[in-house]
Amino acid sequence: EMCIRDRLGEVTFVTATDGNHGRGVAWAANQLKQKAIVYMPRGAAKERVDNIEKEGAIVRVLDANYDEAVREANKLAEDNGYIMVQDTAWDGYEDIPKWIMQGYMTLAWEMYEGLEAKNLKPTHVFLQAGVGSFAAAATGFLTNMYKEEKPVITIVEPETVACIYESAKANERVLVGGNHKTIMAGLACGEPNTVGLKVLLDNCEHFISCLLYTSDA
Repeated sequence: EMCIRDRLGEVTFVTATDGNHGRGVAWAANQLKQKAIVYMPRGAAKERVDNIEKEGAIVRVLDANYDEAVREANKLAEDNGYIMVQDTAWDGYEDIPKWIMQGYMTLAWEMYEGLEAKNLKPTHVFLQAGVGSFAAAATGFLTNMYKEEKPVITIVEPETVACIYESAKANERVLVGGNHKTIMAGLACGEPNTVGLKVLLDNCEHFISCLLYTSDA
């Protein structure tokens, strides 16, 4: 049997990540015997870098925030004919993010199956958001599965980079720039997924910007 690499030829996958998504892309590339280049934003945890490198990917930690890292990765892909595999969407780049969001629905499906087995229905669901891809996937799934009694859905973000919250207030896509600092790993994202944002604004009841207090004492 021909392996996928034989059919596709040599491919290089590119992505930007704060950790989990990049590790998944690196793992998939490794399984397919292909190359992966992963860009990470400033402050990326060493453990996350190491885990991605263990999958055989080239990791570059940039002096940039997450959204800037996405743009740099996309430029690298366009300049070299690589394949950009990103879990956020923007105008002109929406097909691959849609596929990834469909994959995220697996988590919501597993939750649904577990509750159904116990004859339970959720009344309230809290979803974390970075660019909103995972949150939108779960929201879309739950909205469709619980048409008669849809749970109240609340989106939660770190106050320092609450782009979905700000978009909900403005009722349009709001970009949050700057040097995003948060202990909520993976959520330091300032530019909403264009596809996911509409799902969230249309179907979520509440949006929370969460301020974390820390003390040096």
